[in-house]
Amino acid sequence: MALVSFDLDGVLQRNPFYIGKPHGVFGHICRTLAPYVSEPEPDKALLGRLIALHRARAAAGDMVGCHDWDDIVNTVAREVGYPQRIPVAGLVEEFCRIEGLIWAYPGSERCLDQLKAEGHTLISITNGFRCYQEPVQRALGLLPRFTALVTPDAAGAAKPQPAIYHAAEAYGSPPFIHVGDVLPHDIAGARAAGWLSIYVVQPRAPGYTPMPPELAALPPWERPAAGGRWLAERFEIDRKWHDYPPCELRDCIPDAIVHHLDEVPAAVRHLVQTARRT
Repeated sequence: MALVSFDLDGVLQRNPFYIGKPHGVFGHICRTLAPYVSEPEPDKALLGRLIALHRARAAAGDMVGCHDWDDIVNTVAREVGYPQRIPVAGLVEEFCRIEGLIWAYPGSERCLDQLKAEGHTLISITNGFRCYQEPVQRALGLLPRFTALVTPDAAGAAKPQPAIYHAAEAYGSPPFIHVGDVLPHDIAGARAAGWLSIYVVQPRAPGYTPMPPELAALPPWERPAAGGRWLAERFEIDRKWHDYPPCELRDCIPDAIVHHLDEVPAAVRHLVQTARRT
């Protein structure tokens, strides 16, 4: 059977950060720091500084440090003169207890349970540090379904760097299959590491656009070849937030595309069978 890895945010879960919205972790952080800045829209200005530092680190090749939100937030806090340390990981724990703020995407448990019943080993490969992802997974009841949670702080690399995928290979045997929702990170990284990949685009996920009906009518493994124009549109959407390191669409062609997690087990089954024949 396969080693099947899942990205988390936008694939299995909604996290409590809520970038740009007032009711999540980032909203709380911006309100905390707002009295220390003089801009007319302090929350917006602070969020811009946080995102700018994240992107600057990514552009410099620091794909681990650009996801260290404790360090990013407290770097900005020191710059504006905030006298204390903001415990971002602690805020994640706290906000996970707010009803309705986090959720599992429809079919998450059913998908994972079916894959496990078919004998696959399940792990997650995420760019969120463990201290941010484990509380969400635990609160949603998804954590026990995984053999391992592979994160940048442990692996010393982040998607799309192949090293994080190679670190995950210690938990199972090929074929290796990654399920993710970001073409320039999840799919490009999996391909660069020699993994198979499944691209997920589902309602309620950030940047969602519906799949054309003629594409949705095909099996998931036939959609990449038939959906070139739609994949190009998706690539431009994904690249707005995930443009480092630079890549091209040809680096991001998945082996299957699904628009609901219920489609994943059949796609995995097909990819495993194809891998065995080759």
